[in-house]
Amino acid sequence: MNTTTDLTGPLLREVARLYIRAQRSRIACCDGASNVQSQVLTELLRNEEMTQRALVERLNLDKGWISRAVDALVTEGAVAKRQSEVDRRNQKLSLTVAGRLRARKLEQQLNGHATGLMRAVPVDRHAQVQESLQLLLKALQHAPIEAEQKAPCDAWNGAGLEMRAANVGDWSAIEDLLRDASLPLDGAREHLGSFLVGTVAGEIVCAGGLEIYGANALVRSVVVAEQRRGLKVGFALIAMLMQLARERGVTRLFLLTTTAASYFGALGFLPAARDEVPEAVMQSREFQGACPASATLLTAQTEV
Repeated sequence: MNTTTDLTGPLLREVARLYIRAQRSRIACCDGASNVQSQVLTELLRNEEMTQRALVERLNLDKGWISRAVDALVTEGAVAKRQSEVDRRNQKLSLTVAGRLRARKLEQQLNGHATGLMRAVPVDRHAQVQESLQLLLKALQHAPIEAEQKAPCDAWNGAGLEMRAANVGDWSAIEDLLRDASLPLDGAREHLGSFLVGTVAGEIVCAGGLEIYGANALVRSVVVAEQRRGLKVGFALIAMLMQLARERGVTRLFLLTTTAASYFGALGFLPAARDEVPEAVMQSREFQGACPASATLLTAQTEV
């Protein structure tokens, strides 16, 4: 077995996770923009003009979050909107003069931060690092999307699934799904403001939420309607909950499960000890008895 190859993937993910976290801190420090706003600015800097729909697809983020970020940037005078001539329901976006200056400044700051990291690398290794990064860049730009990588997305997109934030009117349907799956209701409704639902033709077919306690959150009430299981709907839901957690400043997630440890393990959650759980999370209803003491505790970082 090639142990070097075996370690490459986890090492790359850890580098990416810490690098993204550091870049987000730099954005917050130097520009004050949210993570999504900064991604909108830098993506539009690379494209003269693009539709909002294309921006959603390029950034692979929830369209509601993109819409709010764009609206904020329009209000600040950084982005201009105009209706597409091809599809009047869509809008084309471009940077204003002020927005372009802001995006360029942001790019310079982020590039400067990245360049500064090389000061910790011995000078005689700089060429080696650059060559490795060029190989990785080429792999990312040209690697084919294999069938098994596309399958989860194809499955739930093919099912006509749309994700959105939950509202008060959704509670009855969420409650029914949780009861059908024998999942605890205790405390769920109080956190409906950080729940997501997935719909097909207007019918709620999955739901899940977060109980947010500062930089930590409890993932709870993740449920998929029985007739929609096996279509990777849950994978999509967890991905969106992780994105929601990042948007709200959460860096670590916890969850309790009695039956789905292997399922969440496939999504990047790892076993954890109870003494790792922050006190605020420990005071949640699930930890205080809504879930049995025998439930498996899992955790995940929200960064890539």
